[in-house]
Amino acid sequence: MSVRLPARRRQGGRASIITILFLLTIALVAYFGVVFGPYFIDYLNMQEVIKASALSWYAKEEEGAARDRFRVGLGDKGVDYIYPDDCTFSEQEGLYVVACEWPVDVYYPGTDYYKTLEFWVTASADKRGGVELVADHEP
Repeated sequence: MSVRLPARRRQGGRASIITILFLLTIALVAYFGVVFGPYFIDYLNMQEVIKASALSWYAKEEEGAARDRFRVGLGDKGVDYIYPDDCTFSEQEGLYVVACEWPVDVYYPGTDYYKTLEFWVTASADKRGGVELVADHEP
């Protein structure tokens, strides 16, 4: 006499709750990456532009050289909503300081809602060519 075991049920074609949550998380991260990502990439690009401007000021010892390098850097990086008027060029305690601060309104696609992001970057070059970069943002 053999004992017959009940047949196992297979989970055919049904997605588990973990899979659904994982896919929703991926979709949410992708959405926010598409909406906010370009502005954070521009923020990183501005760090390079500001640093290069301060170094150019150090190398040529002319503020005009820093401003020219700034304009060229903005063009090279394709940043078209930040202007030289958003930045200050100053000489402080033997340092060449280039500082920029800019807000940007990020609209959520398909709505009238927006989030204002504020970014600021400061680079200072000393008389020996050393550069210090301070950058931050406020979500």
